[in-house]
Amino acid sequence: MDRQLAVKGYMSYLIAVAAILSPLLPFSLIRGVGFHDNQRILEVFCGAVSAIVAIGFLLRHASAVRTSNIRLSCLLTSFFLLGLVSGILAYSPRHAFFEWANFLLLLVMSGLVASEIAAKGDALLEQLLRLCGIGCAFYILVEIVVYAGLIKQGGQPVNARLIFGFDNYRFLNHIQTVSLPFLGLLICCSNDGKKNIFPWVVTSIWWALLFVSAGRGTFVGLLAGISVSLFCLRRDALPWCLVMLWSALIGLGIYLLFYVLLPLALGLQPFGFLFSMVGRTIENPDSSRWPLWVRAWEIMMAHPWLGAGPLHFAHFGRDLQIGAHPHNWVLQIACEWGIPALLCLISAIALGFKALLATRQYLAPTDVRNQAALAAWLVTGVAILVDGLVSGLIVMPTSQLWITLYLGCAWGWVVSIRSVQEKAVVCLSIPLRTYGVLIMLAAIYFLANGLWPEILNLPLHEEQNLQKNIYANPAYRPRVWLGGFF
Repeated sequence: MDRQLAVKGYMSYLIAVAAILSPLLPFSLIRGVGFHDNQRILEVFCGAVSAIVAIGFLLRHASAVRTSNIRLSCLLTSFFLLGLVSGILAYSPRHAFFEWANFLLLLVMSGLVASEIAAKGDALLEQLLRLCGIGCAFYILVEIVVYAGLIKQGGQPVNARLIFGFDNYRFLNHIQTVSLPFLGLLICCSNDGKKNIFPWVVTSIWWALLFVSAGRGTFVGLLAGISVSLFCLRRDALPWCLVMLWSALIGLGIYLLFYVLLPLALGLQPFGFLFSMVGRTIENPDSSRWPLWVRAWEIMMAHPWLGAGPLHFAHFGRDLQIGAHPHNWVLQIACEWGIPALLCLISAIALGFKALLATRQYLAPTDVRNQAALAAWLVTGVAILVDGLVSGLIVMPTSQLWITLYLGCAWGWVVSIRSVQEKAVVCLSIPLRTYGVLIMLAAIYFLANGLWPEILNLPLHEEQNLQKNIYANPAYRPRVWLGGFF
């Protein structure tokens, strides 16, 4: 393996470590900022590094392993071209181009992970899964410390304080939508009895934390994904699905023991949001999403072809004061990027699922490990799409990194599974490589321009962003920064 491929191997680890550690940083990357802004800065750093690595590859290589077909590439190119035109015509091109560049570099990061997994195969994939398990274990240790501190402090704790590392505890649910299937796959890849104990413990406690926060979007997304996998893969998906079922039941037991029975024994009410989930659903079934969806629909109808501009719901929806994004990925892309861009993205997603399901022809019924991987990738993809219909997991920095890691792992796994005859090398012409370098340089510039000047004094920017002289009782609504409106 040449030096450039080795660099891409480091990129795989960098993206995984960033996704895992971003909620656990013990210090502020910029003075005065909180969890969300820390995570965004780390994500932008990863995006810039991936652009530099991509530039290095294009300058040194005249060919590359094909990782996608022409139709998928054309659809994604059309999506970003439409977004670029939308940004040019937007109210604030600076904000629009930042979002455009961020999405593009997330795709580049996925491509770097995919190309490395396609080259190294199961060895790298298992290392990344193990790294995810270790990262989740570190977060669990932090949660144990938080839990012990709240118990020692006495009194009924505020439920939101049970979740560490996020300005909104729901952001953990966004991560769990992606990470729980990863952990289930880690169990399936750990055949040795002693090695299997660790992933089972981590996965079960990860479920327990989901029961604590009671993320309905994550529950429904995972259930939908498991249903789709059982329908499409039949019995081949059953081993992985049973792992998820048993770990969920163990996690429920852990939750009942430590978050229900122990508090009751101390004379307190149960901890967490699970027991209020039914009441919250009956009282507010759309979780105040309806005004956001109506506004997104209005923006889409006013700008059907090119949208209002990437990121621009955070401008045209600020008077609602309940969210800087629509909490629905379909409406978000439609109102910000335009309906044609949405159709391109949906078509690309459909082709991606088609390619994923097509790998069944290469898998033997006895290949339990790869059958489990196929089930995990399918469930995760469906869960992201379903959860994203009611949440902001496609816009929050840490969940974006986890989605990027998922896309890279699934994408690379699909390429590695294909027959040798289907694997092809694509020649990169000098004009194509030149365009690629220029696009990466432009993306870096758009990121830097989007950060400036707010990054010079983020606390002041976010305080001003509240506009207390206009709105009564304003609150931070995260998007790019914690103060997400502009």
